[in-house]
Amino acid sequence: MGVLKNGVEWSPACAGDRAVCPTALILSPTRELAGQIHEEAKKFGYQSGVKIVVGYGGAPISQQLRMLERGCDILVATPGRLVDMIERSRVSLRNVKYLALDEADRMLDMGFEPKIRRIVEQMDMPRSGARQTLLFSATFPDEIQRHAADFLLNYIFLAVGRVGSSTGLITQRVGSILVNGDWRFELGISSF
Repeated sequence: MGVLKNGVEWSPACAGDRAVCPTALILSPTRELAGQIHEEAKKFGYQSGVKIVVGYGGAPISQQLRMLERGCDILVATPGRLVDMIERSRVSLRNVKYLALDEADRMLDMGFEPKIRRIVEQMDMPRSGARQTLLFSATFPDEIQRHAADFLLNYIFLAVGRVGSSTGLITQRVGSILVNGDWRFELGISSF
């Protein structure tokens, strides 16, 4: 919703002649999951003007770079491919207002923690208070929660149902409402 409300921000001169500056970044541990997220994001962004690009390893980077050249408001990427795109000066994170880590426990547990720390702390991403950061996972062991708190400001842990249990009995509703001229995001989750 924030990407739609604030409008798209693409500037070819953002951090170099060919760099794009996405407003939202979604990190995923695998190319398969990145592809699934990209497909779902395209459905939400259909006919909105929001440009959604995916970047993951195991596929030629040239096609992904061509897609970036057309502009990018939401970037879905794996950590390794994102670092590659940044090092090639094709992506700048300086305008990221929304950062989401999907399967965050898996990424932090699979050895991606150094790359994620580099992306979040050593590249040009705004600090945690200047962006909204969301971590999603079906399981979240205590050790991973401690790591997750490093990336968040005012860390809140929300568990729906039993952590690690099946989601078959959980209903999710996502929507937005207009309150005093401002769009507000609503997430409704219920467990039976």
